[in-house]
Amino acid sequence: MRIKKPWTAWDDAINYKTLPGAMGVFEIADSEQKTIYIGKASGKSPFGLRGELFLCFGDKSDFDGKNWIHPKMGQPLPSIQKHAAYFRYEVNHMYYSRWIEILTRFNEDHGRLPIGNLEDSEVIPELGRYHWQTKESGMEN
Repeated sequence: MRIKKPWTAWDDAINYKTLPGAMGVFEIADSEQKTIYIGKASGKSPFGLRGELFLCFGDKSDFDGKNWIHPKMGQPLPSIQKHAAYFRYEVNHMYYSRWIEILTRFNEDHGRLPIGNLEDSEVIPELGRYHWQTKESGMEN
């Protein structure tokens, strides 16, 4: 139930046009590919997944002369700003329920939410329980 795409290392020289401007969910990981943030690109997200990923990794100076910019650019969460190295995403128009599903799976496996989600001011909805852990958790029941 996790995002199945492999991790992609962030490169500041990435061509922003290669990232989708669609709704969906994404994960940000540290240099050891451990998830530090699970996010979503909603219908209100400027430039969809593209904008949300550049919000996490980009800087306003990266967009000098460009015709698009996320209004919150340059304001990433402290844990993302210090540790983000990889990302993966999934285009999904049912992004909200998928976001809850991924958060629930992470919480079930680790007994907590990712550090970036704990720092974020966004209200996390009540999460369900699966009553089992995945092999990836290292604590399979």
